[in-house]
Amino acid sequence: MRKWQEIVDLLAEIMQVPSASIMRVEPARLKVLVSSASEGNPCAAGSVDTGPYCAALLKSRRPLRVADALENRAWRSNPHVKAGMISYLGVPISWPDGQIFGTICVRDNKKNEYSEAYLKLLLHFRDVLQADLKSLARLHGEIEQREAMIRRLVEANIIGIFVWDAEGRILEANDAFLRLIQYDREDLVAGRVRWTELTPPEWRDDTERRVVEVMSAGTVQPREKEYFRKDGSRVPVLVGGAAVGEEPAQAIAFVLDLTERKRAEAEARESERRYREMEMDLAHANRAATMGQLTASIAHEVKQPIAATVTNAQAALRWLACEPPDLGEVRQALA
Repeated sequence: MRKWQEIVDLLAEIMQVPSASIMRVEPARLKVLVSSASEGNPCAAGSVDTGPYCAALLKSRRPLRVADALENRAWRSNPHVKAGMISYLGVPISWPDGQIFGTICVRDNKKNEYSEAYLKLLLHFRDVLQADLKSLARLHGEIEQREAMIRRLVEANIIGIFVWDAEGRILEANDAFLRLIQYDREDLVAGRVRWTELTPPEWRDDTERRVVEVMSAGTVQPREKEYFRKDGSRVPVLVGGAAVGEEPAQAIAFVLDLTERKRAEAEARESERRYREMEMDLAHANRAATMGQLTASIAHEVKQPIAATVTNAQAALRWLACEPPDLGEVRQALA
């Protein structure tokens, strides 16, 4: 809008007229959208145009030049003449699809023939405005597409989605999010669902930092946290968000339930613990088996010479029991 203001101010200055305006068609009326800041301009921005000049131009969709309304009975009696604006030059402005947006025009409080150069200048600025409208229409179309995509995502209830503000309120939420926290839509409408109360105490400092981040940067990276359910239990979630619309204190959050993932992680940790225990038990059993084998081997090695010694001693005793004792055999048995 600042650019358009500069255009009408420049037109009034170049053409040396008290009034230059951009008019917009609204239902059942024509409104002054932007008007020059020149001295003596009777057409204030926001006012409704009731004169016949722009109306006639919009009907014909052709440039209109009125050098002196006082010299033409068709133009003589109109509100602009009463305000002192007796001459007019204007051209239509269109949307990219051909629909009429409004007009860009100048008015003077004296007779003014408005040269062809002035008409070309007005047409040039009209083209600038239409290029802006083309960009605006394209941007509007892109926004509509994004809004439609978000709407389909919200209605699909694949993940939890809610709109919140910096004051702690949850303004809108889809069914997936309400199911996740075990609230119903009646709770939401009554204002009983607030993200500040859903957030456990140990997560509040981090959440407040993320609120500042999304409001300043426009987006925030997803992070894990927890929410309180209505029954007081907790649910692990992954939450990301982005600022939405023209309201700087509002944002949209996307919430993924991590319950199943956390359960799987816990089961994996338990399986790992059991595996480590089994590994330790097996290692202990291996050590015990090895010790048993070593003990048996040692026992065998010890028992063999002892058994031979016992046998030899028994033989020696028998030789000693003989009459007379055979000392030679005794020595041989004990050698």
